[in-house]
Amino acid sequence: MTTITSDSTAALTALQTTQDASLRLGSLLELESLTRETATYASELCGLPVMILRLDTDSERLIAAASSQPINELNKVRLALTDVPLVSDWNASESTLLTQEKYPADSALGSLLVKMGVTTAYAIPLVVKATRTWVGVLLVATDTPSRTDALRPVLDIAAGALRNAITHNRVVDQLAAKTHELALTRRVDRELNDTMKQRHVFEIALDWAMRVTLAQAASLALYDQSSDELRYAMDIGYERPADQIALLRKTVGGGIAHRVARSGHTEVIPDVTVDSDYLELSTIVKSHTSVPVMREDRVIAVISVESKRLNAFNDDHIDFIEKLATRAGVAIDNARLYADALREREKYSLILGATSDIVLAIGHDDRIIQINPAAVAALHLYADRDYVGQLLADVLETSTLYHAFKRIKPLSQPNIEEVTLSDGRVYHVNFTPHDQIGWIIVAHDITNFKETDQLKSELIATVSHDLRQPLTIMSAYVDLLTLHKSVDERGERYIKYLLRSIQNMRHLIEDLLDLANIESGMQLKTDVLNIKTVIDECVDNVQPSAEAKSMTLVNDVPGTLPQITGDHQRLVQIFNNLVSNAIKYTPPEGTVRVWAEQRDNTLRIAVQDNGMGISPQDQARIFDRFFRVRNAENESIEGTGLGLAIVKKLVDAHKGQIGLESRLGQGSTFFVTLPILPV
Repeated sequence: MTTITSDSTAALTALQTTQDASLRLGSLLELESLTRETATYASELCGLPVMILRLDTDSERLIAAASSQPINELNKVRLALTDVPLVSDWNASESTLLTQEKYPADSALGSLLVKMGVTTAYAIPLVVKATRTWVGVLLVATDTPSRTDALRPVLDIAAGALRNAITHNRVVDQLAAKTHELALTRRVDRELNDTMKQRHVFEIALDWAMRVTLAQAASLALYDQSSDELRYAMDIGYERPADQIALLRKTVGGGIAHRVARSGHTEVIPDVTVDSDYLELSTIVKSHTSVPVMREDRVIAVISVESKRLNAFNDDHIDFIEKLATRAGVAIDNARLYADALREREKYSLILGATSDIVLAIGHDDRIIQINPAAVAALHLYADRDYVGQLLADVLETSTLYHAFKRIKPLSQPNIEEVTLSDGRVYHVNFTPHDQIGWIIVAHDITNFKETDQLKSELIATVSHDLRQPLTIMSAYVDLLTLHKSVDERGERYIKYLLRSIQNMRHLIEDLLDLANIESGMQLKTDVLNIKTVIDECVDNVQPSAEAKSMTLVNDVPGTLPQITGDHQRLVQIFNNLVSNAIKYTPPEGTVRVWAEQRDNTLRIAVQDNGMGISPQDQARIFDRFFRVRNAENESIEGTGLGLAIVKKLVDAHKGQIGLESRLGQGSTFFVTLPILPV
């Protein structure tokens, strides 16, 4: 007869607790959810209120991340490590007892006890044993350490899960910041390339510099390196009248901006009172930054921003202004060249020779009026030939730049396109019509930026691909558990949770890979299509989902519509996503209708539902990556937040447009407009 000892029982209990903790905490990567679940789970184990302090190494603070019970002003708890005398003990995995006698209310730890509403707490550090990395502290409301013994089996699991969530959160934040930065710089590029007027370029540059840095004032000065002359072109935000500012600069000099123009290096002045070259244009200014605007190896301008706060400009601000200055340099130079061309053709030709961008002036008769040396080199033309007066078709017949011009010219309006030349280099090309000249074509080499974007996409694809193997292994072991039926009812519930998490992760990986593939410049497999065939296939695909919710799915797309060109598989993906979303976000017994009509030279396909609708605020971000509408009605609906972003990219790839009309409580209608195949 086998005797089960108390030690064996305790070991089995600890093993079961460890397994429960792994299942409950191991699949959580969202930091807030993990800390909340960890605090709740720890409280359940020991029967005491528990709070978690998370270590933030970037700010060198302990942050109250979650609690198993409401605590007043918990979200305001931020403890600087320098104010916590127990850091070295916690870093060495030593638990400590906190009492108000030892830590009065005016100390950092004492104030924490007050906010917790207790006089004593037992602090258990969370340390990842494999790397001896301290990631946080569990605070248990007790003066009896033995009452926390039940937590021992889960400490390693909790520490590892917290470390993983912190790393995941940092990676997601970095990716989001990089994505935001790329979107911001693309928007700046569009605005700068959308104008050839110099003053408009100045306004755009200063507006963005002030908007991002939260500066109170800004100025832009043009610099002539040959004469060492600094001429202020625009000032924004100063209370002094313009004539007083001009007189002060004339009397005292160009100040910090002139110094930066001469050196060609950015200068950040945290406190303007300690800089003898500072010109006091405003009594409220406390800090200053000047950034040179470069073209090739010369300074052509200086952007300055000023703030009423001391040390107001951080590294991110400086990085943005420097990137802005690079783009503004191109725009300023192009605008000046354009103005010079209207005044004096000969000078214009000389200045064009110094720019590294492709610049072409094309007359109304499609003959070349001006072509700069950079264009001759980039387009692989003969340097010793004169192309002025020749037809653009004869000179660039096989060039992708000419084909883009032919496509845009009938539109008779400014347009911006990315064009890849025969040598593989990618250019951001601005086609601008001009009443007196014809067309101005300016192309900026963005190959390096595209390569950076490609690296980002490859990184996403690589990371997503590497995540598939552990998911496969996890799925296999779960299948084995199910096959052997070696788990009880609670275990089966845990397996269900695990399978759902694995499936969600797989969907996220698939969406990430799909998005990376689209953004890396995928090639559509285009063919002549009838849109009804596409919609019929989509409706058949999602019909089971509609039937499961007792919904009515109506297909009102006629078969007599004109044909289009497109990738059948990708079009099915677009409308599968839209119709599936309509079903997901519409209550049971609702109605989803798909219809289409011809509008001029386009087909307009609509997916309409009578679901919960989308607020105007959420509509503005509905096609952003990872954005999901959050409210009580759809909290349980699963999704990655990438579906509509992928749809938007695919519609753009088909030269189409997507939009929506929606009101809360009245449903939503998504419209996709695609060009009709010319007859």
